[in-house]
Amino acid sequence: MRHNPDVNLAVRLVLLCWVLGYLLVSCGPILGGHLIVGALTLVGGVFLFIPWLIGVAVLAMLVWVTNPPRR
Repeated sequence: MRHNPDVNLAVRLVLLCWVLGYLLVSCGPILGGHLIVGALTLVGGVFLFIPWLIGVAVLAMLVWVTNPPRR
């Protein structure tokens, strides 16, 4: 992969959305006071943690690969 600042920025934004989206989906309803929906999404969030963690690792690696070289 070539060092492209536009691709690097796009991957960083996807990583940010990936992390915040997971937190919003798994913890948002319980923080909003919806206990039943919040409990269901919290349990779902526990089961989806490993795929989310793999996604974070892949996106972080892509950020590292597309970083421009230091001069």
